[in-house]
Amino acid sequence: MLGMEIIELSTVFLTDLLKALNLDKSSDPSYKNIIIKNIRADSREVCVGDFFVGVPCSSVLENVKSAIENGAVVVSSTPEVLSAFKNIHSVVLVEYNNPRLALSLLAAAFYKIQPEILMAVTGTNGKSSVVSMVQQLWVLLGKNAASFGTLGLEANVTLTNVQNLPSLTTYDSLSFFQLLKNLAESHIQHVIFEASSIGLDQFRIYGSQITVAGFTNFTQDHLDYHQNMEEYFQSKLKLFSEVLLTGGIAVLNANSPYFERLKGVSSNRKINVLTYAANVVADIYATNIKIQEKNLVFDLHHDNKIYEKIILNLSGSFQVENVLCAIAMLIATGIELSKIIDVIPKINPIRGRMELVGQSNGAVYVDYAHTPDALERALRSLRQHTQKSIWVIFGCGGDRDKSKRSQMGKIAFNFADKIIVTDDNPRSEEPANIRQQILSECREKAYEIGDRREAIEYAIAHLEKGDTLLIAGKGHEMGQIVGNVTYPFNDAEEAERVLARLRV
Repeated sequence: MLGMEIIELSTVFLTDLLKALNLDKSSDPSYKNIIIKNIRADSREVCVGDFFVGVPCSSVLENVKSAIENGAVVVSSTPEVLSAFKNIHSVVLVEYNNPRLALSLLAAAFYKIQPEILMAVTGTNGKSSVVSMVQQLWVLLGKNAASFGTLGLEANVTLTNVQNLPSLTTYDSLSFFQLLKNLAESHIQHVIFEASSIGLDQFRIYGSQITVAGFTNFTQDHLDYHQNMEEYFQSKLKLFSEVLLTGGIAVLNANSPYFERLKGVSSNRKINVLTYAANVVADIYATNIKIQEKNLVFDLHHDNKIYEKIILNLSGSFQVENVLCAIAMLIATGIELSKIIDVIPKINPIRGRMELVGQSNGAVYVDYAHTPDALERALRSLRQHTQKSIWVIFGCGGDRDKSKRSQMGKIAFNFADKIIVTDDNPRSEEPANIRQQILSECREKAYEIGDRREAIEYAIAHLEKGDTLLIAGKGHEMGQIVGNVTYPFNDAEEAERVLARLRV
């Protein structure tokens, strides 16, 4: 993965940083002329002159103590935590009830510079596809642009000051704001990224100057982290209720059951709403969607005009909704629709998102579908491309939402003809137990092949003319997590290897 290196910064005074927390200490002599060298959230990285934020955890007291010993000049955390350090006079203590929020606001103030056009996308499925499409369209329209999230960082400009980004859908606050500064200084002023529910819940992007925010859809996921679906939705909602700048534009899926709630929250904050939908009237919508062998064709409606037979060189009818979201987000920045339409056929397939890997007797696709809704969408879409049988290979991740396993088994039973239940990323769980929970709802149609490589080899070898195979769940991922070890593994590469051998 890409990552970050420390960059040279202009002088940053403590009094200026504290204004980001609505703390004006400019008249207090004990705060004057204190220069902050860096913001840290990991006490092991603290150097002399740093500002340390103690995020609540079981070892927060030890972390604050370590940061002070390593030379932090300022420490911020909750009043309860800092009460243990009142007698230490070598460090300035800044009380703040929400240290995660403080960290993000401080990082934004410390790194200062952000791209001129910054957009974010949230939702359960489709985020990666939308940010990739927007970035590609910007580049095709002659702009320097970047996107980042689950697929990593993508940019059309060589970045010499970016390395080792964390492997998170939404980066931690310090990596996030440092990256924004680096992108802006690399003359990239058009940036879009994925905003995950966990990242929003942990305040990682607060302080970002987002002017356009998109919403794809909302279905079950991350219930290992969130207590229930309402809590999960409330985290997504924060992008519109708290983060998106007042006066910005919310790009919303009019087909979503959550549309009215999103629209209401946006309108209450004086945020303009731009809607999109497939087969439902909206500001931007698609009709006459045709599924062809290697692409999608649809009519596009906007501003009382119809643009006929738009070609999208991707598979999966759900990608129409994704490209509509991307189009609407570009329109929200003032780009003319006629210019966007000219370059839509040049959008390239997105890694691990209904990616056509190759063909033997039948077509072989790899898709990231790892939620019940995403698996159903993928299988429904492939049914329109398939003459005979649909095969699906999938498993479920360990140490994650267990309730979706039987649901995905039932969806596979309902929408696929032949099923291979295999291992995904079992992590610390017993892989066989995960497979049994899936098989409980699809055993009559299913083969159980725990080894994912063997499962792929078996399915491809048994495809008949007119069949389609979907390898679901891991998409672009380059490893398989078993226990605490990540082994090199990529679904597309494994499928390509088998297909090449069969061709020989």
